Amino acid sequence: MDGVLIDSEPLWRKAMIAKFNAVGLPFDDDRCMQTTGLRIDEVTQHWYNLFPWPNVTPHQLAMDVIDEMIRLINIEGEAMPGVYETLKMLHSANCKIGLASSSSMVLIKAVIEKLEIKEYFDAIHSAEFEKYGKPHPDVYIHTANLLNTPLRNCIAIEDSLNGLISAKAALMKVIAIPEAHNHHHAKFIIADKIIHSMQELTMEIINEL
Repeated sequence: MDGVLIDSEPLWRKAMIAKFNAVGLPFDDDRCMQTTGLRIDEVTQHWYNLFPWPNVTPHQLAMDVIDEMIRLINIEGEAMPGVYETLKMLHSANCKIGLASSSSMVLIKAVIEKLEIKEYFDAIHSAEFEKYGKPHPDVYIHTANLLNTPLRNCIAIEDSLNGLISAKAALMKVIAIPEAHNHHHAKFIIADKIIHSMQELTMEIINEL
């Protein structure tokens, strides 16, 4: 979802920088990028383990970031280029469509309501209900089960390296849409296809994979 359906990475950075700095931990874009693709509770716990701060628990900080994210999504949230066209194309081709996100369900609901795209999804699942988030494959495995589709028949669309690893570990084919500054990152070579945006996605690519 994040960085694929909605241009949320700038919003995540705004929310995390504001809330981490509020508890006394200097936070910037570089630190945000170090944990891209992880669940927010894993992010706050990661930084607490490295630089413990007083008075606010990692869980409470995660909730504060989520609240700020919902506020920003409602004000600034926009679909990524090609999202509506891709959803309509896949729906017309009778493809099952699932949403497997590291974000919490409350954030998923905020996004699909903001973009008005709920009708397109046959299954929606959050890694908050799994023991481990991405890059562990459980969120993808569970989503495929909800779709009643074999893992090897699934194609995941991912923008983050953690998400890419998660989907590949689930035995899925992966189309990567890295952020511009990561597009030529060598590690994305494990993707089955790399494109610049969903505007490049066609049924020919889907059928080839």
